[in-house]
Amino acid sequence: MEVKKVLLSPSTAEFAYLEYGLQLALRSSTARIISAHAISNPHLSVQFEKRCKDILTLNSWVDASSLVGANTEDEVIRRGFQFTSTALGMRFPVGSLLTGGPCGTAGFDNSDAPRRALYCKIGVGRARVVDHSVAEREAIPDKYDSFYLGNGELQNDKEYFHEYLLKSSDQILPMYIIQYEHDPSREKASREKPKCDVCDVEVATVYCPSDAANLCNKCDTQSHSTKLSSRHVRSPIGKGADVFGFCRHHPEKLIEFFCSQCHIPVCVFCKMVGNHANGEAAKHQLVSVSEAYQTVVQEAKETDPVLQTRRAEIANQIIAVNHRAKAVEKMRVVMEAQIEDMFRKAMADLHGLVRDKLDTLLGDEVELKRQLAEIEFLEEFLRYQQSGDASQFLFNWVRHQQYRAELHDFRFFRNEIDVDLDIKVTGGIAVGVDAHHPPVATPQRKASRTSAAATPSATGSAGAGMVGLGVPRKLQDRRVQRRTSDFFAESLAIAPALNWMGGMDEVDDQRSVFGDDRNY
Repeated sequence: MEVKKVLLSPSTAEFAYLEYGLQLALRSSTARIISAHAISNPHLSVQFEKRCKDILTLNSWVDASSLVGANTEDEVIRRGFQFTSTALGMRFPVGSLLTGGPCGTAGFDNSDAPRRALYCKIGVGRARVVDHSVAEREAIPDKYDSFYLGNGELQNDKEYFHEYLLKSSDQILPMYIIQYEHDPSREKASREKPKCDVCDVEVATVYCPSDAANLCNKCDTQSHSTKLSSRHVRSPIGKGADVFGFCRHHPEKLIEFFCSQCHIPVCVFCKMVGNHANGEAAKHQLVSVSEAYQTVVQEAKETDPVLQTRRAEIANQIIAVNHRAKAVEKMRVVMEAQIEDMFRKAMADLHGLVRDKLDTLLGDEVELKRQLAEIEFLEEFLRYQQSGDASQFLFNWVRHQQYRAELHDFRFFRNEIDVDLDIKVTGGIAVGVDAHHPPVATPQRKASRTSAAATPSATGSAGAGMVGLGVPRKLQDRRVQRRTSDFFAESLAIAPALNWMGGMDEVDDQRSVFGDDRNY
């Protein structure tokens, strides 16, 4: 099967989607893709689809300069990623594109030279939360698909960066290789008020379209002191034609129109002799760029109802995860009381089971917060763009809507909790999972949910945490099927006997149990 690299036309929706994704990853509306090639490798596609069909997949921007050794750019395109050691694997960033260092390392390269990046899909599935040292020396357990690197603490909506460590090349699919330009100083300048074009010292206060110049108060007075020049109509900076900038194709011409069919700003030259002068584009209806901008600004102020619903769903699920984690902690206390006389051996088994349950819930909470952070990050970037180049904001609006639409998909939203309060004390000192323990209903859920969550094995081994929404693999032969929609209701029914659910109303729902003060 032949491997192909297909050059994308800048006029295609695919190219526009990639460029906006790059701007989002760099948090820079001035970043530009110079060229983009779609990678077609049928063998890798089949492998990826087979391995990652039913697990969570995410997008990852990989700095091409970090591709070294067996994973050079050409080799990755030809045969995919190859790991020199399956024990080490490779880290992949999700969210921000980090440049200037090895794959997944922090630090941005501030040079303005053209750069290259590889856009991949990665199958992270359900990931165990561990630190870097553990991830590099341990194998990924059978019921997980990847390692999430970190402690589970997520950033604010302006810092969307996560790292996953994968140890199977089947979970990585290279999609595009791009060359782009990004100048941080240009991005910074786009957010600053312009200097006066005459004195180049003072901040400009007015714009004169007749002179095509930004002027401070003093230079405005001097430049328009004659009878003829005093007739020039000036407007305050940011409120006149200057706010939309100059045409990309005709840099000396201001943008005056907007094509609602092509979704691009248009200048007079574009309309008369450029891309909207002939053919089908000449028939497109152009509207005033000011009118189009105001329309989009008003539309951008309206919240997306689907994303609002999803925010609420995620927030509710995080609360449910924390409730379950707290219940697991209470269950641990009860179990400790029952096996106090046999503490030395049984306690080790109990702590292992509790840790596994808390790690499972921690992982689910982290993934839910990541999804919520992804929504906030996208919407904050939209607000951020409104303070910059208006034409760029207008240009990017349709792209932003496409990214919003992608987040409407709840495919990998985990609306069940597969951690049961099912630990019991048997006749000996061994601690195990009660296979006959009734599942406890998940609180604050109105719609019925699908079952088939896996019950952790009673091995008593301590874990390090997990994150992700994929169904655990290799558990089908030994897992216990649960209906978690009734988990809490049934748990409350047995509370008088076990008394590990008491006092839940006094617990702060918004405070996660996964804090630094955990004791086992």
